[in-house]
Parts: sequence; structure tokens; C-alpha cells
Amino acid sequence: MSAETYGIISLLPALFAIIMTLASRQVLLSLFTGIWIGATILVGWNPIGGAAYSLQLVINSVTSSFNSKLLLFTFLSGAMLGMIFLSGGMNALANRIIARIKTRKQAELGTGILGMLIFVDSYASTMITGSVMRPITDKFDISREKLAYLLDSTTSPVVSVAVVSTWVGFEVGLIRDHLSSISSVDKSAFVVFLQSIPFRFYSLLAVTLVFILIVMDWDFGPMKQAEERARNEGKVLGDDADPLIETREEDIVTPDHVDARWWYFAAPIVSLVAVTGFGLLYSGGWPSKAPVEALKGAATADAILWGVFSACALLLAILVGHARVELEDVSDSIFEGFKMVIFPVAVLSLAWTIGSVSEALGVGDYVVSISQGIITAPMLPAVVFITAAIISFAIGTSWGTMSIMFPVVMPLAVQLSAPLAGATGAILTGSLFGDHCSPISDTTVMSSMFAGADHVDHVNTQIPYALLCGTVATGLFLASGYGVNPLVLLGVGVVTLFVAAYFLSEHADVSVPTTFGSSSD
Repeated sequence: MSAETYGIISLLPALFAIIMTLASRQVLLSLFTGIWIGATILVGWNPIGGAAYSLQLVINSVTSSFNSKLLLFTFLSGAMLGMIFLSGGMNALANRIIARIKTRKQAELGTGILGMLIFVDSYASTMITGSVMRPITDKFDISREKLAYLLDSTTSPVVSVAVVSTWVGFEVGLIRDHLSSISSVDKSAFVVFLQSIPFRFYSLLAVTLVFILIVMDWDFGPMKQAEERARNEGKVLGDDADPLIETREEDIVTPDHVDARWWYFAAPIVSLVAVTGFGLLYSGGWPSKAPVEALKGAATADAILWGVFSACALLLAILVGHARVELEDVSDSIFEGFKMVIFPVAVLSLAWTIGSVSEALGVGDYVVSISQGIITAPMLPAVVFITAAIISFAIGTSWGTMSIMFPVVMPLAVQLSAPLAGATGAILTGSLFGDHCSPISDTTVMSSMFAGADHVDHVNTQIPYALLCGTVATGLFLASGYGVNPLVLLGVGVVTLFVAAYFLSEHADVSVPTTFGSSSD
């Protein structure tokens, strides 16, 4: 049976898993149930065969080259955090920063700015920003839900538009591959990438909304409830929260003889960033290639793996050589770090698997086939944006969605004489919109993990913000299809976002749950 024949049924596994996750808060059970439903469909509606095939699909997902490296990166991140807790370096640095940060607003601004500054890679940005700022945001009674939102909304949206990042190589590569197949188009892929940046309405508005909410001290929906709980009761986590990663430093005690230094934390983080940056350039062919060209062919998974391994090696040298910590204590801290990330590793593994199941069922082909019937040149950007969002929400990966969309949209844009920059921007930012809303997205999982937040709570509190930005972006894409300048539209979008955020913050009733599984605080 070919994937095209599954039709609307192809949406069933992902939608069931997502709804069950939000309603029951049982992430692993919900994801595996969705995988089983999809596998049962794929093997001809045999539930026993579906159960056996589900296990094989999980094995296939975790043993793929990129995914296995990312899992190892996650385990090494846990080892690094365990050793950092043992060194006392995080607390030492946090105390220095807290001495300069006086208010909640400054703590939130610091988180947002740091997330934007580490624009080389979204995973590295999430890990570093979350690790550095979590003790500080806890100190100022900022909810873990808000921290996870700040991480999620200042990493991928920034990295995706940065001209030097792990994303640019993938994005430019896709543009180049599909431009080369269209003989009537003679444009540089990198130029089209640059021209698409003003059309990345969702990405740019998502970052803008972060700073509007911080500066104006606004929140709405479930996030407002979470922030009131944290501010008034001192509870950064809800009573029924189950953090995706346990970050209690009391489980790893710094030896009494250790004089914790701030650079015990800063040095390995600098090493991680430096080695990751070098790894990206080197794996892409630098110095024989220019840096931008090298980034196009960079091995992202290898680079971040080298970076976190170097950080772990440096930490080991600091603990044993400078802090004079016993090897047994170091070993214990590493295993405690592994224990912190076991649950996120399980979630990532199942999230990837259900994404691959959805792709095997032809979700992308089905959604694209529906949208093609209603596309005209003026409608193209908005329809492409919404289509990309639906696909990425269902399969949980923005990169996978981009790969599905480009072969269809680029030739169609040429056929309709629609601007390539607008179509490209709609694909790239629409993929990010759906990814931001999806509980099975790896970046959403990583944000919950390094914020130490309950994953379902993170999804529930972020969705209203993502939907606000997505709704405004849809309107801007509709207008752009009729030739309105994207820079003018961005200005209109920012004003619209500001007014809408004010109204929702000041006048919307937050006592009514706006998403599945919301807890009352």
C-alpha cells in the first residue's frame, strides 16, 4: 500500500499521541500508543504485528546516525551537568550574576539576550542558556514554564535566520538543490536565503513577542497562571509538575574542601562553544573553503558532540587536577547526570519514531495535495505557511517539513510567477511555527529539559503565544502575496502583536483553561 492511499488516516497517529499527551500528561505512554497505531496501519491493520513493528521502528529511529549522536550528546550533557553541580561552579557564577541582576525583569531579559547571542546552534543555545539562567530565574521566582518559553523562543527562531549557524547550511542546501532543478531560474541559493529573511514573519515575531512581554511585564493564558503562582507562592513548578529533567543539586554535594570558582562552570561552556564552532567549520571543509561555504556542508551532530565531549574532558581535568576531587566522587556525579537525562532520552526517542511513522504514512504528501487545490499566486505564501505548520506539528521536525515542502513549493512558485523569497520564507518559518506548538518536537523537548520544566506544562503555556504570532504571521503572508513590502508588514505585525498582547494580558479571562491538560494552580 503506497503512502498516498492513507489519506486523512495518516494524521491519526500523531494527532492521537498529541491529544493524549496533553489530556493525560503521560508522555511516554501517549507517544508509544501513537507509534503502535501508526505501525498497525502500516502492517495492514494487524495490532499484534503493529506491536512488533513498533519496537523495530523505535530501534530504527535511535540507531540512525544523526539521532544516535544527538542521544549521546544528551547523555554527555547530563554528565557535564553532574560534574558542574559537583564543582559548585554553577552556583558560584550564578551568585556573581545575581549580584548584578536586581529584578525579575533583568533576569528574564538576561535569559532572552543570552539565548539570542548563542546563535550558532539551537541545541547548544538551549543547553547553555538553560543551565546558566535556571538558578538565576529560580532565585527571582520566575516559573520554569516561562524559562522554557524563553529558551524555545530565542533559540531556533534566531538560529534559523542567522547567516552563521547550523541551520543555514541545511536551509541553503535545500534552496540550492531545488533551484538547480528549475532551468528557468538563475539565482544564487544564498541570495534567496538572504532575501527570505524579511519574510520570516513568524520567527521574527516570536522573538519580538518575548521582549514585548518582558519589558511590559505582560502574560496571558496558562502562562499568566504559572507566573502568578511563582510570584505569589514562590513555586517555580506546579504542585503536580513532573520536570523533564531533575535538576536538584542537593543530589550531588560539592565536597567541603572545594573552593568553588565561577570559572569551573564558565571554562567548559566556553570550550563547548569554541569546539562546536570549530567543528562546524572544519567538518564543512574549512580552511580550504570560506566560512559560509563550509557551514553549508557542516556535520552538525558531529560538531555539537565534539563540543560537549571537550567540555566534559575539561571539567574532569578541573575537578581532579585543580579542585582535588576524588575520582569516585566524579564518577558518581557523572552517573547522577546520566540519571537526569534518562527520561528526556526516552521522550526524544519516541518523538522521533512517531515523526518517522507519520512520514511513512505520507502526512506531508496528503497535506500538500489538499493545499495545492486552493493555491493561487497571491494565496501561495499564506497557504504554504499554514501547510508547513500543520506538517511540522504532526511530524515534530522543522527540518523534515522543509525537506517535504521544497520539492513541491519551489516549482509551483515558478509556475505561478510568485516571488521565490516569499515562498521560501513561508516554508522556513511555517516549519518552525508548527514545531513550536508540537509536544513531539525535539527542540520543544530540549527546552523543557534544560529549563527543568514539566513538558506538558511547557507546551500548554507556549501554545497561546505561538498561536498569537502564527495568526499575525498568516495575515502578513496574505498581504505579502498581494505585493506589500515585507518590511512594512513587519512593522504592522509588531504593532498588531503589541496591541493583541496588551488586550490578552489585561482583559482575557485566564480562569478558563485554553489547552488540554491544564492544571489549576
